[in-house]
Amino acid sequence: MEREFQQYRLASIEAQNVTRTHLEAQFKDGIGGPEEVEKAIDILITTRPTCTPWRHSELERAGSLHGTRLAALEFYWAHRPRRPSGSDPK
Repeated sequence: MEREFQQYRLASIEAQNVTRTHLEAQFKDGIGGPEEVEKAIDILITTRPTCTPWRHSELERAGSLHGTRLAALEFYWAHRPRRPSGSDPK
């Protein structure tokens, strides 16, 4: 069981690093707006095959998908538009 977990974990970490690097390179000149980031993440998650094609087992592919999603979510939250404090959430 520990061996399988290690495979999943390493695939997840690897995919996280690849995805983070991809998104940072894509937006190295700046982000036009939140829609641009959302569209890039949507394309990344829904249409792009795995970012770690050397991972072959089902468990590794699941870990890779998890890492990709996690990196995309972290990137989104790090670059989301910030609402000024005290503003009305409406």
